[in-house]
Amino acid sequence: MRLRIRFFLFLATASHGILDAFTDGGRGIAFFAPFGTERYFFPITPMLVSPIGRGFLSARGLHILASEVLCVWIPSLIIVAIAVALRYGRSKPTS
Repeated sequence: MRLRIRFFLFLATASHGILDAFTDGGRGIAFFAPFGTERYFFPITPMLVSPIGRGFLSARGLHILASEVLCVWIPSLIIVAIAVALRYGRSKPTS
């Protein structure tokens, strides 16, 4: 069980940097810090950078939130649903 938790936390941590590299703002992601100072973006940056502070709930902020729902949350929920279906599909007793 501890190995699963560690693996989950590793994926959550790694996915944050990967998702940030798909955004269109900032200075890029330092994937290899502290061993290197170069920052990276992926060639495709479909996600907009969220405004920080009051702007988060503005019209622009809500538009950006909608793009995050489409690019991050819906695919994540689909993956979770598939994993749950596979897990419970295997554990059903056969009659």
